[in-house]
Amino acid sequence: MSKHGMDEAEEPAEAVEAERESTDLESTELEQDEAESEPAANVVAAQPEKRSSGGVDWVRVAAYRVLPALALVLAAAAGGLWYLTARHGNEADQATVIKVASDGTVALLSYEPDTVRQQLTDARKLLTTPFLDEYTTLTRSVIPGAEQRHIAAATSVPAAAAVSVEENHAVVLVFVNQTVRVGDQPPTSTPTSARVTLERLGGQWLIAKFEPV
Repeated sequence: MSKHGMDEAEEPAEAVEAERESTDLESTELEQDEAESEPAANVVAAQPEKRSSGGVDWVRVAAYRVLPALALVLAAAAGGLWYLTARHGNEADQATVIKVASDGTVALLSYEPDTVRQQLTDARKLLTTPFLDEYTTLTRSVIPGAEQRHIAAATSVPAAAAVSVEENHAVVLVFVNQTVRVGDQPPTSTPTSARVTLERLGGQWLIAKFEPV
């Protein structure tokens, strides 16, 4: 074989060797880069653990503890102000409508045989429509029966509560005890309850509905 042919055969071997050295060099540099980057990654990953175990993340404290607590205090203060101005401001109105409903119930359902006509006629002054018309119709049969059969009714309201109170409208729940005596017979007692609707007309509370419940 000629020298020229040997040179051509050796050149590919030298090229292969050079390529190997280049590859080995790149691998070595890559390993060094990875080795240098690992401590940095470990430091970054360790920082949150160190902060959560030893330090105080004030941003998180403010976001998740202080701000909600402040909002709760403000809400409580606003609720207390509403309670003082609205609820307590209506206590006088509540007491008024409860008294009107209770006294009115006693007047509507109480009478003696000798005075039943006058008593039930006076009770009509506490009413307004539509209940005024209903009660007037009812008394037309109650009055003669009480006079003829000597029927007496004694009524009391042991408890009452305001369901709702508005400027000119209120609803009161009353608990009623009524004892009825017919002639010389033993009296009978009947406990019941009623929903009393009131309307304020000309500054006066009047019973507009009386519904047994």
